Amino acid sequence: MSLLGLPPVWGWLGLGLALITAEVVIAPGTYMLWIGLAALVMALIAALASLTPGVELALFGALALASAMAGWMVYGRRAVNDAAQDLHDLSRTLQGQVVLLATAIENGSGQARVGDSVWRVNGPDLPAGARVRILSVDGATLVVEAA
Repeated sequence: MSLLGLPPVWGWLGLGLALITAEVVIAPGTYMLWIGLAALVMALIAALASLTPGVELALFGALALASAMAGWMVYGRRAVNDAAQDLHDLSRTLQGQVVLLATAIENGSGQARVGDSVWRVNGPDLPAGARVRILSVDGATLVVEAA
């Protein structure tokens, strides 16, 4: 794959560096890094062996697919260990907290103050001001028990 009469290694090297730069500067977190790494490997292969343009492109496609899959595995592992993944999951954030009832729970329903807001709660009948522990979140309703 000759570009402007230059050896193929320069074309692959330029493409690889351009893709990696684009990943860093323009769109972090995409897969351009991994495709760029495949292009750099193609530059090494092109420096060592003389291949036809069709073979180069087919090999680049296979390398790009393999490196993108490797990137997917790396990014996938990182997401599992992400400390902020539960940040907006109310069922995990509120579960276990002890709060005060704003109104009495009568017939299984009442209200509790959580932070600066009042939530509807379901649980055993308890007087206003009683301490309750949040067991789970059911839509916009907290399921509680006496603390």
